[in-house]
Amino acid sequence: MKKPMQFSHRWILVTGASSGLGKAIAIQLASKHQANLILVARRLEKLEELKHSLEENYSVQCKTIAADLSDINNIERMFRESIQNQEVYGVILNAGITYFGEHQQQPWDKFEQLLATNVRGIVKAVELYLPYLSEKSQEGSIMLVSSVAGLLPVPYQAAYSGSKAFITHYGLALNEELRGENVSLTVFSPGGIATEMTHSSGLAAQFEGSSLLQSPEQCAIEAIKAMESRQALYVPGWINRLQVFGARLLPRSLLIFSAGSIYRKALAAKRNSQKSPE
Repeated sequence: MKKPMQFSHRWILVTGASSGLGKAIAIQLASKHQANLILVARRLEKLEELKHSLEENYSVQCKTIAADLSDINNIERMFRESIQNQEVYGVILNAGITYFGEHQQQPWDKFEQLLATNVRGIVKAVELYLPYLSEKSQEGSIMLVSSVAGLLPVPYQAAYSGSKAFITHYGLALNEELRGENVSLTVFSPGGIATEMTHSSGLAAQFEGSSLLQSPEQCAIEAIKAMESRQALYVPGWINRLQVFGARLLPRSLLIFSAGSIYRKALAAKRNSQKSPE
């Protein structure tokens, strides 16, 4: 059995680190675990602000890499830059995008970008970092941030839900292949989180302020604990765990109908919030 991870003074890479869950994970790793961080996102100015704050407040080292993880060339560059002058011990692949609305209204280029970021980019990153971590023989780990939507189909987020289902099954299957190896893989599957992505997608119009949305800070604490203890699959929040457990008992058609009803109301709320005042 692999030992629990020890983050102190080790280098951890976090993608999607400029906001939301990724930023919250970075702050928790620095403040509570004294980890050094490689911060990755598209917005360099946001990363530099976070780097300065973490180094000043928690006396850790940080490195920033601006990269669009829908681009394979950017992922390869991220890998090269991240292993220069330091040994990476953990990789948290958190970057992802969503689309909330009727699937037939989703532009093809937006679908391709979602697929490139949520699926192709994740797999490419794993294919680069997994051999590296294995060769280092330091019992490192990779965490894939999936979603409850990868366990339960979500109408009006069909492409997103499908992409996260791929990541969930890919991660769990790969974790089993790594049994007995010196590296582990964790699939972390949160439900709704009160983040910039939730707000910009329009989901906040229905769910903001409700118990269905976890705070990024609480979700980050659970994510790090799941990775630290090398869980194969972890669903944070009792409401989310109850939903997943209920899915084992109830007919799938009923679950999808119920989710459709909820998200149909959310879509209506989004459209109402977008209407210009008269």
